[in-house]
Amino acid sequence: MKWIDLETRCYAPYSGLKDFCMVKGSSGVLHPGVRVENISFPLSIGAAQAAIFSCLSEGDTPGALLFPDKIETKDHTRKTSSCSEKELLYWCDEFGLKCNTSSHPVSGTDERFFQTNEQNADIVRLRELTDRCIIPYSAFPVTALLVTDAGIFSGVNIEVDDWQKGLCAERVAIAKARASGAASFQEIHVYAPQSDYVSPCGACRQVLVEHMGDGVMYMHHNDVETSRLTVADLLPYQFKAGSLGHKQH
Repeated sequence: MKWIDLETRCYAPYSGLKDFCMVKGSSGVLHPGVRVENISFPLSIGAAQAAIFSCLSEGDTPGALLFPDKIETKDHTRKTSSCSEKELLYWCDEFGLKCNTSSHPVSGTDERFFQTNEQNADIVRLRELTDRCIIPYSAFPVTALLVTDAGIFSGVNIEVDDWQKGLCAERVAIAKARASGAASFQEIHVYAPQSDYVSPCGACRQVLVEHMGDGVMYMHHNDVETSRLTVADLLPYQFKAGSLGHKQH
């Protein structure tokens, strides 16, 4: 994998900023992260957060944050905005990460990159994933499995000291899928064992509609009861990109 590969995977139709990075976990695996924007801009996910949460959701421990200061291609070299300084400082401080900058593509036979190995999107796997939830404040586990054209991606809810910087399982799965090159999302399965009736929060509904409005959601309320509905039905009269007064990038 090269830096330029990650650049093409950024979802930044509103700002045009191509932010991307990698986190090296204690396992030695490199977890990619890309900017994932939303029409409701406070819900956008930064590259560093995406990479760190991908690492954590796989049961790995983030150790070093890697990002480029420029991109080299056959024709020229150009600078990249990478992650914002404020974002980098927060996440490095939160997890005690080393932060390294490289002008060269991240590649090599000795490197191991994250690849999903999820086989099934079912209640059995959703239940197993609850052990990976990081929920020191809510003690409320939620897991998700996102079915895409690039495979199945897992997500768990992750909380940090700054409550607003935590992410729900659905958004973790979407961020992982984007960084892995997935372009089409077909269905998402969600499970919350402590809830009598599973239902995504308003923020997740807005994000889901943006990335898979025509997709299907399966809400697994318990081991035997499941509800199925289209993602678009989750958020009637949703705010859409067409409402903006300028063209998308």
